[in-house]
Order: sequence, then C-alpha cells, then structure tokens
Amino acid sequence: MVMLKHCHMLRVHFKTLIIKRKLIFLFLALSSCNYYQEFSQPEITTSLAQKETHIRTIAILPFNNQTDNEEISTILRDAVFRNLSLKGYDLIRLKQIDQKLKMASYHTNEINTIGNHKLGRILEADALMHGTVTKCSKLFSVIYSRITISAELELVDAFDSKTIWKANHEELTHSGTPPMSPFSIPEKIIESSINVRDKVIVDTADTLAKKLVKNIPDCEIFEVLTAYSIEIEDVDNSIVVHYKVQPNDTLFKIARKFYGQGSKWKIIKNANVDTQSTSLNIGHDLVLPGVPVLVNLNDAKLIDKENYTKAVYKVKWGDSLYNIASDLYHDGRKWPVIYEENKDEIEDMNELTVGQVLIIPLNSYADSTKRTQN
Repeated sequence: MVMLKHCHMLRVHFKTLIIKRKLIFLFLALSSCNYYQEFSQPEITTSLAQKETHIRTIAILPFNNQTDNEEISTILRDAVFRNLSLKGYDLIRLKQIDQKLKMASYHTNEINTIGNHKLGRILEADALMHGTVTKCSKLFSVIYSRITISAELELVDAFDSKTIWKANHEELTHSGTPPMSPFSIPEKIIESSINVRDKVIVDTADTLAKKLVKNIPDCEIFEVLTAYSIEIEDVDNSIVVHYKVQPNDTLFKIARKFYGQGSKWKIIKNANVDTQSTSLNIGHDLVLPGVPVLVNLNDAKLIDKENYTKAVYKVKWGDSLYNIASDLYHDGRKWPVIYEENKDEIEDMNELTVGQVLIIPLNSYADSTKRTQN
C-alpha cells in the first residue's frame, strides 16, 4: 500500500515537472519572438509633391536624440537610409556625410545652427533630411515586453531652406501575451529575453523608418540626355552659351562648373527669370551669361585670367584632347585637365565629335604662359 502511494506521488511529481517544463518553453517562445507591430500610420504635415523633380541628391544628417538610449539615433538613421535608398534617390553615404562635417569642424549638436544652404554646399546635396528621436522606451515584465520609438523627420530644400516634406510617428512593438505566469522564469530566460529586446529595438526602428518614408514619392528615373548639354548660339552678332539641365544638377553646381565658383549661382538665376529654386527640371534650357567663348584656341591669351577661370570651345575637325592641350597649355600631356571637366560630355577620349562644346579651364593656361615667359 505504501509502495502504491509512493509510486503515485512520483507520477504526479513527474507530470508536474513536465507541465512546468512545457510552460517554461512556451513562455520563453512568447517572450523572445512573438512580437507584433501596431497597424498605425505616421502623421504627414507637409507632403513632397511629384513635381519636385529637382530633388536628386539627399543627405541624411545625424539625428538629434532626446532619449536616454545613446544608440537609437544612429540605429534609426541607418534604418531611414536603408528604406529611403529604395526610392531611387542618390543618397550620400552616412560615413561620407559625417566625414565632411568633421572636416568642416561642425559637431552634431551644431547642425541646427548652420544654415541649410551652407550645409548643402558642404555636402553637395539638393535636399537635407533632419531627424529627431523623441522617445525610446522599453517595458519588460517577465514574459511581456513593449518597445516604443517615436521620431520626427523633415526634408528641406538645401537651396532655399523650404520644408518640402515633414512627418512624425510613434511605433509600438509588444509581445503577444500579457504577464500571467504562476511560475518564476529562470535567470537565463530573462537574460535571453533582454538580448532579444535589443534586436527588437532595431526591428522597431526599421518599421518606423519604413512607415515614415513610405509617403515620399519615388524619384523619377531619368536617362542621361544623349544630346550634348552645352551649346553656343549666335544671336544678333552676340554669342550666347546655353546649357541643358542634367540629372543631379543644381544652380550651385552649374555655377561652379562654368564660373569656377558656386557662389555665382545668382548670375544664372537672374538671367533666367522662368527658373525658380524649386523647379530646376531635367532638360531645362538655361542661358549662361558672361562665359567666355573661344572661337579659336589662340583667343585664350586675350581673356582676363583674374576674372575668368573657365571658357568654352566648340570642337573643330582635327581636334583632339592632346592637340587642344598642346595649343592651350603648350603641353599635350595636360589633356586630362580638359577631360576631367568634360567627362560627362565625352564618350570616347580618343575621338572628339565635331561641333560639341567643351569647358576649357584657364588656370592651367595661365601657369603654362608664366613658365614660357620665364
């Protein structure tokens, strides 16, 4: 009789252990991988319209962090970069942005005090994305955890600091069951859950970024224009230089290309009254006043090199990069100087097309003439 009771108690104890073990594994599964995101949508206060076709290059600036989690701003910034890269925009790599800001002696905390136009020039970007992480909280109770991340993003035109898109959202991720265990969970299970929560922070940030940038329209893919972008037109006995806007162009970049200084962009804007800072469309024809035109290569010696650093020249029959460099700089080996200025225009460096217009750097000409005089 005693033996039967003892066996019965062993069986009950064994079944209890099995049930406890199953419950522990069940709670572990629930606490470690069964997470859910809420079906919520971000609040868009300003929308980027499809007509904003001038936006090509975007720089995602370091995000401000108003939370106690030191890593969340970097995590969310990386997530925004990954998701926005699927939209077709030319995104400047984050490390490259941070490097340029460091070289310019700008700290992350000082970014908001620097003008967007100045930042755009430093980073060579059409638009800048500012971000602020406003909340990052974690709640953990044995088998139940909840992670909340909220942020505000703003995309501004680097040219005129106009806000062209703005959104904010709070993303919540929680486990699939509330705390209800009558058993204590071993320490290893708690440690495992903590490790998983770090992964869930990354997943939550990625979901938040995906929802935020979803409303930014895809960047329209434009083929590079096959026709040459630079043209010389003779109007009423005066020579006028025209330029067709190419992908990723801004007035600043065009001014630097033709005048040697991006700060001269107003010269272009004032000469093209139909051009607005937010409507620099691909293929748009711009007049470039004041760009010297070399009818003959020998005309380069007549140009004031103090005021003009670049000129344009229409290729004639028999011209080559080597020959042009020989005539201009008295050294044919300097042909790469011309090629670098026109590599987007030159299909074959060994064969120029008659009639195409090249940008001619005059600083190398000045150096060569000084040497010949000495």
